[in-house]
Amino acid sequence: MEPKDFDYKNENIFEYYSSDKADGRRSRRSKRNQKSSYPLIFSALFLAAAPFMAVGKLLTGKHSFGYKMKHIVAPALSVLVLAGTVAFWTNADYGLEVSCKGETVALVSDTSVIEKARELTSNRISDGVDEEFTPVYRLTVVNDSNTAAEVSTAFVKNDDSVADNLTGLYIDGELAGVCRSSEELQAGLDALISEYTEKYEDALEIGFSAKTEVKEGIFNTEDVAEADEVIKQAMLDKKLQVLVKTEVTETETIPFATKTKYDKSRPKTYKEIKRAGTDGKQETTYTVSYLNGVQSDAVITAVRNIKKPVDKIILRGSSKADTKVYSDKVSSSGFMWPVPSVHNITSTFGYRWGSLHTGIDIADGDCYGAPIVASKAGTVEWAGYDDSGYGNYVIINHGDGTKTLYGHASAVHVSKGQSVSQGQTIASIGSTGFSTGNHCHFEVRTGDDYSDRQDPLNYVSN
Repeated sequence: MEPKDFDYKNENIFEYYSSDKADGRRSRRSKRNQKSSYPLIFSALFLAAAPFMAVGKLLTGKHSFGYKMKHIVAPALSVLVLAGTVAFWTNADYGLEVSCKGETVALVSDTSVIEKARELTSNRISDGVDEEFTPVYRLTVVNDSNTAAEVSTAFVKNDDSVADNLTGLYIDGELAGVCRSSEELQAGLDALISEYTEKYEDALEIGFSAKTEVKEGIFNTEDVAEADEVIKQAMLDKKLQVLVKTEVTETETIPFATKTKYDKSRPKTYKEIKRAGTDGKQETTYTVSYLNGVQSDAVITAVRNIKKPVDKIILRGSSKADTKVYSDKVSSSGFMWPVPSVHNITSTFGYRWGSLHTGIDIADGDCYGAPIVASKAGTVEWAGYDDSGYGNYVIINHGDGTKTLYGHASAVHVSKGQSVSQGQTIASIGSTGFSTGNHCHFEVRTGDDYSDRQDPLNYVSN
């Protein structure tokens, strides 16, 4: 039998579906039974109004593919209630003809089929799909109902703007691109890892820095690109990055520390070297990380002492902290050398041990307690100790966009908020914090970001 659109003005709708002309079967009901079915006919017609009102809202509403998949079951259920009522009184197998954009996509006899189809489709729809979808239902004789999988497939095939069995590249749960072949996409990702495996043969670890997944499903056809283009774009966007971790071991010198002992019975000018210092050696292991071939980090993972350093011991006459103002050479930039009594540089600004050394180190073999002075007048922004690695340190804001830092001091002689003049003693050399020996770590900053550290030798002269 061909499906028939409902005509709510047709009072003989049930007679149509049960007549000899409709299905070739003769009605066995008596006139009495036919008359007794009239109240049910009117009840069935009343039930018909609800689903078609719901379908009407779907026809006129603007909703996404996913939204309308969730809202096709309620009207379908109402229509199938009517279908069951009609089937009971006519002895015919009625169900729903499901149409989309004027094309019949499925025939179903049970609401569970549509519910399962909605579930199957929703599970495969990408978050980026936002396609219009409006199903229409008509009551019809259903001899062979479509399965949920067939209904789900029919809904997708009916719309050219979406397609099933496409492949998405997901990085940390976010869609990075869409292509047609999961095999080609996975092969491209594997090739990328192989490229870095060959380059870093002794690597500890090689893989993608973020969770990378290849998933098949329903996607917008306009987003489809070639698999290699999807990978290339994800790398340009820095979403797809190959993380390589390698291990580097270096033998390093451990500078000896200088310790000073004071004798109150001797004058301030007295100085005696009680024991000479000897440098030690250590073997340091770093784990160096690279993202797409560019070094991103270096972390010390192990330190093995080969030879311990021997401290140098100096005996001095007792004296209080030096608080006088010193004078020294001032550069054209207006900055003075920060340690008047020591002009030896043991480490310059730049990369060392896999990371940036953000200042210069000033030290010699006999510098413990030497005065550190303000390189330029300003206001003390920080004075004290914290866990930053600088130990005891001072930061001075010079009010012209520059700041200076003096680190690893044995003692600090100023306080936060204090105004200091150029050459005023602010601290004494020591080896606090992350330090391998007595020295003054001196920095010049033009801002608060890590990239604002400047080479101090462009500001001071020694």
